[in-house]
Amino acid sequence: MKKLLVTLLMAVGTVAMAHGPHNYGHKHYHPGYGWVAPALIGGAIVYGMTRPAPVPPPQVVVTPNYTPPPPGYRYEQLLDANCNCYRLVLVQVY
Repeated sequence: MKKLLVTLLMAVGTVAMAHGPHNYGHKHYHPGYGWVAPALIGGAIVYGMTRPAPVPPPQVVVTPNYTPPPPGYRYEQLLDANCNCYRLVLVQVY
């Protein structure tokens, strides 16, 4: 999509400037730096369109620091029917 937009803008820009100014013999003073502002604006637009998307920061997984379970037990997260939430409980190993 970006390439199509850039190509379209370039095509329209060159067609608009193809015939030059229509002065028909009127002499006007034109400074030699009339191209600087359009070049800077165009460069900023092209830079913004071609710059890669920023990489999102990595997700941080926080693990709680629980004490190790006693021998013969393990931790499990079970659904509690009273609060409809998960709770960490000690379950006896079979």
